[in-house]
Amino acid sequence: MPVTIRRLSFLLVLLLAAPAAAQPAAPDVAAVERMRKDLFFLAGPECEGRGVGTAGLDKAADHVAAAFKTAGLKPAAKDGTYFQPFVMNGFPELDGPSTLAFAGPNGKKVAAEATVDFRPIGFTSGGKTAAGVVFVGHGITAPNLKYDDYAGLDVKGKWVIVVRRTPRPESSRDGRFDTAVPAGSDSPYSALAGKLDNAVAHKAAGVIFVSDPVTAGDADRLIPFDDHKYADPPARLPVLHLKRAAASKLLAAALGKTLGDLEEGIDADLKPRSAELTGWTAAAAVGVARKEIPVKNVVGVLAGSGPLADETVVIGAHYDHLGYGGYGSAGGKPADGKIHYGADDNGSGTTGLLELARRFGAMKDRRGRRLVFVAFTGEERGLFGSVYYCDHPLFPLERTAAMVNMDMIGRMRPGAGDWLGLTTKPRMVVYGTGTGSTFDPTIDAAESRYGLKILKVPGGIGRSDHESFYKKKVPVLFLFTGLHDEYHRPTDTPDKIDLPAMAAVVDMAEDLVLDLATALARPKYREQVGGFEDPLNPTPPRPGVRFGVRPDYAYMGGDGMRIEGVTGGGAAEKGGLKDGDVIVEIGGVPVRSVNGYMAALVGKKPGDPIEVVVLRGGKKVTLKVVP
Repeated sequence: MPVTIRRLSFLLVLLLAAPAAAQPAAPDVAAVERMRKDLFFLAGPECEGRGVGTAGLDKAADHVAAAFKTAGLKPAAKDGTYFQPFVMNGFPELDGPSTLAFAGPNGKKVAAEATVDFRPIGFTSGGKTAAGVVFVGHGITAPNLKYDDYAGLDVKGKWVIVVRRTPRPESSRDGRFDTAVPAGSDSPYSALAGKLDNAVAHKAAGVIFVSDPVTAGDADRLIPFDDHKYADPPARLPVLHLKRAAASKLLAAALGKTLGDLEEGIDADLKPRSAELTGWTAAAAVGVARKEIPVKNVVGVLAGSGPLADETVVIGAHYDHLGYGGYGSAGGKPADGKIHYGADDNGSGTTGLLELARRFGAMKDRRGRRLVFVAFTGEERGLFGSVYYCDHPLFPLERTAAMVNMDMIGRMRPGAGDWLGLTTKPRMVVYGTGTGSTFDPTIDAAESRYGLKILKVPGGIGRSDHESFYKKKVPVLFLFTGLHDEYHRPTDTPDKIDLPAMAAVVDMAEDLVLDLATALARPKYREQVGGFEDPLNPTPPRPGVRFGVRPDYAYMGGDGMRIEGVTGGGAAEKGGLKDGDVIVEIGGVPVRSVNGYMAALVGKKPGDPIEVVVLRGGKKVTLKVVP
């Protein structure tokens, strides 16, 4: 469809919507060719999969900035560039040798050889630590079970030796340590992350994990470093895994009892056998580095004019991907080291962003709201770029009318055949349709006009960068054509993108943005339940329970999990939880982090009331939540 026709005000489209039988118009050939060039560069080998820390990501950023400039967008950053820089923490990497040695009174020593007797775990920080040593059993503090491995001990500034899992992990239900958990399931107190939280809460200098007999088996395999290198947030202390033989030798020398002796005692009466290794020190040098990586959002702006000029519509897409695999890759070990091209995720959305910038940049004397085009980075690691923009907005969020996000718009689904064998309309998803008061009729009109079947999801949480804006109470729309077998794999290549269908999504996005930029009444923000679901790829309900809270992943208080937001109509809201509450206990299980929160929900059943303790205004408040 010619550009001049598509640029008719979408307000008119609402009144003159095409009939239900409408089919997508033939794509603009010139537009498709422009998008082809952008896509094949962004998802080509030169950009290296646009992974954080690669030169290819910077090349992609430069390409986006050059396209913005050519399109007539002005630099939006305060330094007069198109770049909004910030820093991300890289994942930990082995960086040099690691050593561990134990020294006791009268010249006693117990040596440990790296990769043979011990290994750093991916949770760890690097550097040197020398301190006293305390055996703390399974490292559990469980007030609801009247059990505390730390009771009566001062471990501040000392290494703690922690046995994995719990006492009696294989016993029948009646004889189990944690009878609230069904037989065959691990207790929430088994989680390594929870044990780390507890050690941090007791101000330990470092943690040395030792496998329990069942986990160790015959080989007593050391935990691979990479198994926990993507932990978020990471521990801020050294974390090692020591083999049972070395730990037992140390404990026998210091306490006169082997590791097996101590474990048998704990299992016999479910009473701790914790003890300080008097006179003993552990000295470790952990060869692990966690580097800071400079990254940047790319932001261009087209000024508005008229009475709405001081308001903003943000159009966004993330331009980063997975680089050479590893974190986030769905391809497993065989995909490691291979370029994950990310043609659909999210070369397609970034390409659409550039095309929209060209189209709106070419409009002469455009009236309406300011248009801010943002290519976000760090999305694949956890929405870092959009979170940073929302925390440091270049234009006020309170004057931002809406945000339109494009992520994976290159694989439009053919319609499912009906009972006559006929093909129905192509399908896509639009998220956030309930977050703005005017969105539903707007999307309905788009569905009719473009001959699509649009599956509407009212919620604004999950899946991509629009969530960051939704959390700041900005209405959002997220355009998405669905997951596929190449998702997060090296096979997500540009030749698999349906460019004419992607052009139709961009055409529709142009109409949506035009309407949002010119409508006199800005959409009113509405909070919605849900947003994670993918109606194109329905999945069975996940086991377990949900509260309906958004964790504050940046909270590092160490005293619980802070709630950034409570979902309207969810179990948490009905139970009285509020934004800003810090959950410190669930069903008697202490909670000290997001990981602890997740572990505490293990074994809980929908419909069963759960007692939840929160910190609110410095005071503990006990609430009852029915998940």
